[in-house]
Amino acid sequence: MNVKKYRAADSEQAMRMIRAAHGPDAVILDCQSVPGGVELVVSWDEPEGEAAVAPVRQDAAQSRENTALEALLARREKRSETELSPVAEMPRQNFGKGPQLAWSENDELHEMKQELAAMKSMLMSQLKDHNWQQLSTEQPRHQGSNGLLEAMDIEPRIAEQLQRELPPEQSEAVQREALKILLSRRLPVAPPPSRGAICLLGPQGAGKTTTIAKLAAQHVMRHGRDNIALLTTDSARVGAQDQLRAYGRILQIPVHGAGTISEAARTFRLLEKKALVLVDTSGLSFRDREGLNEMEKLLSVMPGLQCYLTLPADVEAYVQSEIIDAYSRFDLQGAVISRIDEAMRLGGLLSNLIEHRLPAVWCANGPKVPQNLSPADATKLVSIAMRMARGFTPAPRVATPAPAQRLGVQA
Repeated sequence: MNVKKYRAADSEQAMRMIRAAHGPDAVILDCQSVPGGVELVVSWDEPEGEAAVAPVRQDAAQSRENTALEALLARREKRSETELSPVAEMPRQNFGKGPQLAWSENDELHEMKQELAAMKSMLMSQLKDHNWQQLSTEQPRHQGSNGLLEAMDIEPRIAEQLQRELPPEQSEAVQREALKILLSRRLPVAPPPSRGAICLLGPQGAGKTTTIAKLAAQHVMRHGRDNIALLTTDSARVGAQDQLRAYGRILQIPVHGAGTISEAARTFRLLEKKALVLVDTSGLSFRDREGLNEMEKLLSVMPGLQCYLTLPADVEAYVQSEIIDAYSRFDLQGAVISRIDEAMRLGGLLSNLIEHRLPAVWCANGPKVPQNLSPADATKLVSIAMRMARGFTPAPRVATPAPAQRLGVQA
């Protein structure tokens, strides 16, 4: 992720600069008035093939990350006046002559987050591998089914529970089918709603806006376009509302925008009589506590809203768990499982849905509107997870004495 500051005489001028420089996917991090105009801070990801920054992950120890980040930000704040002095001292009259650009480099912060992400990923992998080692030692007669579940990336504690229900002394093929049935029964699934006000939440890039378009297109195909409306509250991503309005023009349905809480409340009241209202929201990181608090205030003025989490299948399982935890405050009715076509394995995702008791409602396996969206089906999801597992072979296990307690799992 790269970060820049833009200054211009007004916000429209600054937005034109940002859109021209970075396209519609730049994210506005901050916007404030300054002498002579406005200042916008934006971020964007490098395209593939360039020096892309690795995704931000939770570090191995939250307190350590917070302390390190606070120290780093404090150091950068002390240097900010000297680093940005050319911009700060810019004459006021210059803003009337055209947009001015200021750079904000965060290389040190990015490097530290990359290192913390790598550390967390390594520790989580080692922990899971240790738990699988212990499970294989404690249940040697289930080596075949253990190998399948590990290749699927199922959590060891869930695998242990499934093993207890397997029929004893059966062939590997029979145990495989039994595992499919048992896992399908454990996976929570809920039917998708066809009416009401539906809101999609989730991190940036999870696929909320595209899913909104798919849901709208499917509704129009079945019920017509007279009793549906779209509402977008995403004012952070440049071009987000334009993207949804483009879908609206194609489907010939109204698209409303709301940038403030009062606008959202007023617009929502006008749309309450519609059979279906689809609400798009800004993408927020699970770490963005302030942003999530603001989102909570925004959604509170829309009574009866049904909230669904857009959960990407192609991120690591521990990150999915963090996302679910962060968004659980919104009384989630279920989840849209997105980016299935980009995932390598699905076992971690299935484990998270089971452990968090979050029902899968829709599954998105591609960008095509409206084809690549279907109601969630537990048996199909488990079957896909098993097919994906064929490309993964667990490492050979060496028998060791079983301890009284495995990490995270009671023996």
